[in-house]
Amino acid sequence: MANPATAARYMAAIERVRLRAIRAIELGSTPRRDDHLAVLDAQLAAVEATLIETAVGARDSALARRLDLGPDELDFLWTAVAMTADPRLWPHLQRLGGGDTARGASVGLHALLAQLEGERALGLGLAIGPASPLVRHHLLVAADALPLAARRFVAAPRVAAYLAGDPTPDAEVLAIGGVIAPPVERFVDAAGEALVAQLTALLAGAPPPVLVVDGSPGVGRRTAVAIAAAATGRPTIGVDLARLPLGVDALDGALAALTREVVLGGAVAVIAGADQLDREGDRTLARILAKHLDALPGPAALVTLERGLEVAIARPLVRVSVPTPPVATRRALWDRALGDAPVTVAEREQLAMRYKLGPGGVGAAITTARRLGASPDPRAAPGPAAPRLADVVAGIRNNIAERMGGLAQRVEIKQSWDELVLGADTLDQVRALAARVQHGHTVLEKWRLGQKLHRGSGVAALFSGPPGTGKTMVAGLIARQLELELYQVDLSKVVSKWVGETEKQLAQIFDAADAGHALLLFDEADALFAKRTEVKAAVDRYANLEVNYLLQRVEAFGGITILTTNLDQSIDPALMRRLAGHVRFWPPELDERIALWKSMLNPALPVADDLDVDDLATRYPEMTGANIRNAAIAGAFLAAAEGVPVAQQHLLRAARIEYVSMGRQLGGQSR
Repeated sequence: MANPATAARYMAAIERVRLRAIRAIELGSTPRRDDHLAVLDAQLAAVEATLIETAVGARDSALARRLDLGPDELDFLWTAVAMTADPRLWPHLQRLGGGDTARGASVGLHALLAQLEGERALGLGLAIGPASPLVRHHLLVAADALPLAARRFVAAPRVAAYLAGDPTPDAEVLAIGGVIAPPVERFVDAAGEALVAQLTALLAGAPPPVLVVDGSPGVGRRTAVAIAAAATGRPTIGVDLARLPLGVDALDGALAALTREVVLGGAVAVIAGADQLDREGDRTLARILAKHLDALPGPAALVTLERGLEVAIARPLVRVSVPTPPVATRRALWDRALGDAPVTVAEREQLAMRYKLGPGGVGAAITTARRLGASPDPRAAPGPAAPRLADVVAGIRNNIAERMGGLAQRVEIKQSWDELVLGADTLDQVRALAARVQHGHTVLEKWRLGQKLHRGSGVAALFSGPPGTGKTMVAGLIARQLELELYQVDLSKVVSKWVGETEKQLAQIFDAADAGHALLLFDEADALFAKRTEVKAAVDRYANLEVNYLLQRVEAFGGITILTTNLDQSIDPALMRRLAGHVRFWPPELDERIALWKSMLNPALPVADDLDVDDLATRYPEMTGANIRNAAIAGAFLAAAEGVPVAQQHLLRAARIEYVSMGRQLGGQSR
């Protein structure tokens, strides 16, 4: 709610425009009623007295100083605002200017109302044009293309609400962002404080710069900018362009609304998602962003995942990188965020080591955890329940899935290690791979062997073999053992024909997975990691660039990446050298097929006495685990349809159907 002085000033300014309109009508009337004019003059004098009394600290006065507006320009703004906000004004304006007044305020109409003459009227006509800060910053919107003196302008509804004392940002801004409040507590380490000091000095610089603040999701990019802006006495308001429908009009409208909010509140603008623009290969949207950045009257910050993001603007540009906090800092952040929550010391240590989150990511995880957590005990004090470890992990998973943006899908594996049937050597390789990740902190950090690694501490492994041999299942079992989320990359959404777009999509996936401690599964990886070829055309060059980028990201990734393929000979040799392991999954031998058939016969499944899994495994030697699963389930449906236990003849019929679907020849014994 507006304070009384702001409300009184707003009402007085609107009333002044109405009284001026009535007075202008009276002056043009025949005969003119001087007594009525005297009453109007007295009312106008009272209104002017109120405006003088409320001038100190007034919103319109601050706006005039911020935009260097003259008295007549500010007066014209009030006329446009009154025409937007006061329905009582319209009958009077229609008597003065007819139906054309419905199109907005013109300099000519305002000169009539305010009785501007000579040089003042001419000066205002020149001032209210495309170069006017009122127009340039979208407080006034031109409604036509008539000559300047006759051109109609409409005040944005948000301007009227702001002058009336409403602090709520524009709905267009709130739809994709809003005010970014700095946290009560600052960063917990010297590096964070040094970052804030650097940003504070940059935001206070002249001329005001555009900052490009890059870093992984959740490391505190927005938080740092908001703290620095508060140190310079300014609020922060931000938008995320990735939440916009892609298109020129949507982007232009959102940035115009953001510019208006920045001007009205003297705020620092924070824009995220700029690295998601131009998904269709041209620079149209990037040019629109650059146009608005150049027009902003104060400092701004682009927060981005992409280091070296191209921003073609005329203003000074400064790049700042926000690193992922070390484990000790992350532990302090979790301690501060969790407070007295029932999360043990060991669990807090686990959160700090596993999840590469900064202040923003930790805060978002706690907020989501409180929403997802169980209802509080009715005997406890009112308010949300203190989050438990499971709630916090669920909050992190929820936020990571959102950051994936649909490019990778979470896969839930329901099987257990007991159900896995592999050869002894293959199983040893799989368990060694899991141990490498599970004990990575000890070996690489405590024992300092990580210093010997060229780039990152991540683990990349290739699973190769025919379809149905258990590659995806094993990836899920490793993820479960390591308490990771398994995300399968959707190559149909990632791979793009537009130059550079595939790399952007992959960067989004790797950054989200790195922060959320997720396991990435690239199924049919030969589609992405194919051997680089001799450059004979432009398409070859760009394909090679994609493979180069992938190799770098896999090596730098701090988590685990599993690639599966049926064609390991197609994988680029450079990737093979970077692998922590190459596990080959062979078709199952006879004893393994017997074990796979037996694994399908759980205690709840009714079976007949004649069941002979040794015979099934012998009759169908080319079946993999997936084929055996399909046949066993199909056989169970055949038995259920007959209302009898699963018998040998049901499984033989189902196995025959599966074998035919595999394109295999059937011998006489299986007929």
